[in-house]
Amino acid sequence: MNTSTPSVRSSFLARLALAMLVLLPASTHAQVPTMISYQGRVLMNNNNFNGTGQFKFALVQGAGPALLWKNDGSPGNTEPLAFVSLSVANGLVMTVLGDTTLANMNSLPGSVFANPDVRLRVWFNGGAGFQQLTPDQRIVSVGYALMAGNVPDGSITTSKLAPGVLSPANFPPNSVTSAQLSDDLDLGSPSAVGRLDVYRTTAGTPAITLDGASSTLSTFGADGKEQIRLWGVSWGEILLKNSLANNATAVVLTSQGSTGGRLSLNNTNGQGRAILEGENSGGLLTLNTADGNVGAVLYGNEGQGSGALSLRDTNGSPRFRAYGGPNSGLLQMYDKDGTETFTANAAGDGSLVVRQGDGSSGAALLANNGTGGGGVTVYRDNGSFAGQLTVANTSQDDGYLGLANRAGSTRFYARASNGSDSQGGYVGLRNAAGAQTITLDADSGGDGRITTQVITITGGSDFSENFEINAEKDQLKPGMIVSIDPKSPGELALSHEPYDNKVAGVVSGAGGVKPGMLMGQAGTKADGKHPVALTGRVYCWVDASQGAIEPGDMITTSSTPGHGMKAANRERAFGTIIGKAMTGLSEGKGLVLVLVNLQ
Repeated sequence: MNTSTPSVRSSFLARLALAMLVLLPASTHAQVPTMISYQGRVLMNNNNFNGTGQFKFALVQGAGPALLWKNDGSPGNTEPLAFVSLSVANGLVMTVLGDTTLANMNSLPGSVFANPDVRLRVWFNGGAGFQQLTPDQRIVSVGYALMAGNVPDGSITTSKLAPGVLSPANFPPNSVTSAQLSDDLDLGSPSAVGRLDVYRTTAGTPAITLDGASSTLSTFGADGKEQIRLWGVSWGEILLKNSLANNATAVVLTSQGSTGGRLSLNNTNGQGRAILEGENSGGLLTLNTADGNVGAVLYGNEGQGSGALSLRDTNGSPRFRAYGGPNSGLLQMYDKDGTETFTANAAGDGSLVVRQGDGSSGAALLANNGTGGGGVTVYRDNGSFAGQLTVANTSQDDGYLGLANRAGSTRFYARASNGSDSQGGYVGLRNAAGAQTITLDADSGGDGRITTQVITITGGSDFSENFEINAEKDQLKPGMIVSIDPKSPGELALSHEPYDNKVAGVVSGAGGVKPGMLMGQAGTKADGKHPVALTGRVYCWVDASQGAIEPGDMITTSSTPGHGMKAANRERAFGTIIGKAMTGLSEGKGLVLVLVNLQ
């Protein structure tokens, strides 16, 4: 093997030693690492050496011959006996003197550097035997940093450091592992902007940036995009950004000076959706719609010291408002044109007003109508009075219902008592002139009474009374003639004698003609199950076997039960006539319309 004296160039990391000096605490002694970083380059035959080389190290006082430290700790001023094996790649070698984790490497005492001139001597064996490398390398600041452990507390200040010594370029990765800063650490100066970048993200960018130019503290995600910003040029503000590709701001917390704090919540595109403000006059919460218009506003102070809620249309116009005061709750609703059409007011006894499209009243519900009771008032489309319902009117403490004509004058009313305070139902109807023409009184001396000028009945055509009729169930049917039953006072029976002077009337309801007026008194003899026509038009069963019947003939009883016949014998007819025929029957049995007129 062709070998030549290898050339080795050595350098020392003075920056590390300096960092160790700067970062010592001011009030306590630190445990200073007793190690020095060593780097060198090995050439053999002018080529970079590759492989494992054998090295011996010693620290020499000045030009020698006194050796202050040897790597194997052997005594005397001679070459160390044991060597340290180190890997050399492309001629470059690096190790740490005093690293006891390496074989044949003893610790490096700081007392060595009590001498003013300490130099490093190196022996190398790359396969041709150990050779001493020359010249010895003088150690300047790095080794002397080992004396930092003996520096008096508080003796090192920033004034003792050279300008720019704290530049990030002086601190390579992993060069500082643990430290405690002094009470005052400046980045920049009054004439120079300070900036601190703490590395690093997966993207290779700063993870934290402190920028004096914009008064900003920013943190960044793994992708290098800003996620949090704290800044305060004009006022304090915090920005929180989302994790999407657009990196949009999702939350903004701002101190707005005179208007108070503000919290904004945005959607995924950074568009505002909710704003909470700490206004001086009261808190304010604003919610926006999808198109960015205001959708709802919650006020802590609506202007008079009370809370309020406003719900908006798609164009941002108010459509619903609720107020908490100042003295009572108020609810308002508006139509598409902005006209108030609904009002609920809790003031006093409470009221509810529904308005028409022009803002005029349509209906009003009052908890107190002025007389101590609730009421409902209804208005026409022109705003005129149409009617009202109250639990008390101006003269009675009872319910009241009134309906007005188009002019607003009451034409129908109903009360829960009459004018005599009978506590019975009372209804009054008035004519066009305002005069009451119909009265329904549910308690007129204990009885119901209807008072009017004319009664028109359209549901029937006879005047009947209810009677009990003694007859077999399958024999009795509407249209049959009945007579007084002498065996049962107040009751009737089917007629069965010709020219019967006990004839009473005709059972109503035959031929589809119903009673027009029916009377009776429950619980007395003047009552019963069957309506009997005493006057008026009614269909009647007749038997024409005793003679054909023509309109105008007098009808009397016959021997056929319940049937009438033509009264041919005028002498016998007196007192037995049921009425006059209004239709005819030529033969057999059938129904004939009879005008009942007992005689």
